[in-house]
Amino acid sequence: YTYKDTGKPVIGIPMGLNMYELLPFWYKFFTTLGYDVKTSPASNRQLYLKGQHTIPSDTACFPAKLMHGHVDYLIHQGVKTIFYPCMSYNIDEGDSDNHFNCPVVAYYPELLMANCEKLNHNNFLYPFLDLNRRGHVVKTLSTIFSRYATKKQVETALEHGFAALEQYRKDITAEGEEIVRQAREAGRQIIVLAGRPYHIDPEINHGIHKLIGSLGLAVITEDSVAHLAQTPELQALNQWTYHSRMYRAAKYVTTQPDMQLVQLVSFGCGIDAITTDEVRRILETGGKLYTQLKIDEISNLGAIKIRLRSLIAAMEQTQGQKQTEPETA
Repeated sequence: YTYKDTGKPVIGIPMGLNMYELLPFWYKFFTTLGYDVKTSPASNRQLYLKGQHTIPSDTACFPAKLMHGHVDYLIHQGVKTIFYPCMSYNIDEGDSDNHFNCPVVAYYPELLMANCEKLNHNNFLYPFLDLNRRGHVVKTLSTIFSRYATKKQVETALEHGFAALEQYRKDITAEGEEIVRQAREAGRQIIVLAGRPYHIDPEINHGIHKLIGSLGLAVITEDSVAHLAQTPELQALNQWTYHSRMYRAAKYVTTQPDMQLVQLVSFGCGIDAITTDEVRRILETGGKLYTQLKIDEISNLGAIKIRLRSLIAAMEQTQGQKQTEPETA
């Protein structure tokens, strides 16, 4: 989304965590209301260091710590209003025990407010919202933006926002289908690179998808195939939306002979202590390999390249064994 100064009031959105998925929604919502939307740029080392002094604990995951730099960027750009809501719940996708955001994604705006001295209640809006409850969202946002919009205008803007989000998801699915089609025409193996939406941030993944592509494999994301399978029986409570997608994607991969799944894991992510065991079990029970890549502040991909080459060798060995197995009557 390219920002152009049109003279309209500006809303700043820090580009990280759940905003990697919800930006189409919020962008359409605010532009429908008559605002200009200015996002912070893709993360880089300099942006991270700009906000590092306001990070209260180094134990948080790297994607969360990056948010301090994104907020600092918007302030230095002269943005008068930054919008970053607290969201206990993600949108209910209907195939899990619940649909929470993890605590870090859900409540990091509160931490930013408490630790970034340049933020205050005038320039930082962080309401608690649940997008599954339309009436609650309309009431909350109508109150906050009453100077610029009526309740009816907020309702209309929300409808446009949800439509934009739905189209965004359809585009991801369509792109995944096209990549799979091209890969199968070319006889290439396919890697489902499974993580969370913000793992596409270049400062977090450090180009892992490009590395996989350079090794002769096609790459798609977990959210492009998760809808093609139902959640298998799990040994853990399935209550996190992003992680539920990984379980479904893993299940789908077990049904596809030319696919393997690689799971991206953030250092400092407590929930991944659970998801890694579950994803491994789903894949290995279905006869697939399990590969985990820990990412974040580590920018040297040497070890990751070794892991991926090992995966390719194992895939080739498995394929060779299947081709030489005698047919049974």
